[in-house]
Amino acid sequence: MKFGHTFNETLSSENFPLEWQAAAIQYRQLKKCIKRLQRELSELGLNVDTLKALISESESRGSHGAELHFQPKLVLTVHGRDGLQLDLGLSEETRRSLERLLQTRNRRASTASDLTCSSDDTASETTSETASETFSTVDSDGAKQKAQEPVSTIEIPLNNDTEFFHTLTSELSALDQVQSSAAKTIENEIVTIGNSVIAVATPMSLVSRSDLYPWREIFRVYLEMGIFFSNLEIEAHKERNVDDAQARLDKFLNEVERLGLRKSFKHKNSGVLFRRFFGVNEEVLRVLRFQAINKMAMMKILKKFDKRTAFGARQTFPMFVATTPFLAAHLAKAICFTMSSKLLTIIPQLDDYLCPICQSISIKPVRLSCSHVFCVRCLVKLQREAKRFCPMCRCDVVLHADVGNLDVGLLNFLKTYFPRETKEKQKENEHEVVLEQWRNVQLRTGAGMGKNAGDPGCMVM
Repeated sequence: MKFGHTFNETLSSENFPLEWQAAAIQYRQLKKCIKRLQRELSELGLNVDTLKALISESESRGSHGAELHFQPKLVLTVHGRDGLQLDLGLSEETRRSLERLLQTRNRRASTASDLTCSSDDTASETTSETASETFSTVDSDGAKQKAQEPVSTIEIPLNNDTEFFHTLTSELSALDQVQSSAAKTIENEIVTIGNSVIAVATPMSLVSRSDLYPWREIFRVYLEMGIFFSNLEIEAHKERNVDDAQARLDKFLNEVERLGLRKSFKHKNSGVLFRRFFGVNEEVLRVLRFQAINKMAMMKILKKFDKRTAFGARQTFPMFVATTPFLAAHLAKAICFTMSSKLLTIIPQLDDYLCPICQSISIKPVRLSCSHVFCVRCLVKLQREAKRFCPMCRCDVVLHADVGNLDVGLLNFLKTYFPRETKEKQKENEHEVVLEQWRNVQLRTGAGMGKNAGDPGCMVM
């Protein structure tokens, strides 16, 4: 199946909005433009093989400077005064067409030279001569040197070539407007959902009903899936393709259902908010899918353009439109940044508040003078073992910590947003303290020296 048919079918089957479809690459129209350009070149006697030979000859002479803007045109450089001094196996028809263009060009240049001389009697012969011919060449260092033979250029007007790139550039501009509008709508929706989630996930110490824990788990699963970007540093956090992102979004939904998180909602609005959250991700995928298929259409049509003309537009044209927002790979990053800063971070995650030693919540957090935070039990153990240096930065601060290093603000924050974890951690600490006290009693009374290794010794009832 040809790409043009597949492209139009995809635009229809993906349920893209009508204004999106209207702004999409007009592949068939551009294809017709290429055919007209091919006929235009044929009338000049320039078939693909001839153009390839001419371009190869030009490239073998080296580049004559970098273009600062994209202007589609065909320029033939001719060395010598008498006709085409080229040995490229040109057909007689092609040679005659090019010689006619050269003669027309020389007559125009000569007329312009005569007008210049008549209007300015002080003009030198050299000046009038250079109006029709160029007697300098450019060496590999870019320095001008005197040449033995004149150099003329034939600029061949290609109307359909100009039409092709004007149409393609206009379509890219329209696509950029569609994409920017869709991205803005998505970002506004993300902010709105974030504000609503804050209301339903308020900590239970402040309201009677709260969906803090279901939403925290939903966001944790979402972040672990890495739907639009890889979470792995070894993969350089690369952007995922549309199909991979769709598969991960479906997996995220299945995991939410498996954990029963939607069923655990206490607020009826939470169910609605989850559907809106999932819908935002589907909308991001739709925008990315629309972007991907239009990028493919652009590359396909440029490939066809090169095949029919040998002009090399597939390598050249994208360089001049690389900064176009539609082609720049920043859409997913921008949306994901908004989602991360305005939605995913509104509910604190437990992993951000773990003690680096015991890897559990830092209940009764002690902040050392180096700013690193540890739970009080781990810090007490470090001090009992007379360890002076912070396990994180190796600063000599551990033995200087006292009750004044307790971070009361962080303690209250953890009790508010992690009530279950703080209670569980407090019970573990209390149990550990009891065991330590019991061991101390055994050491003082000698009860720990029973006959058998498994003898518990004296037990205080």
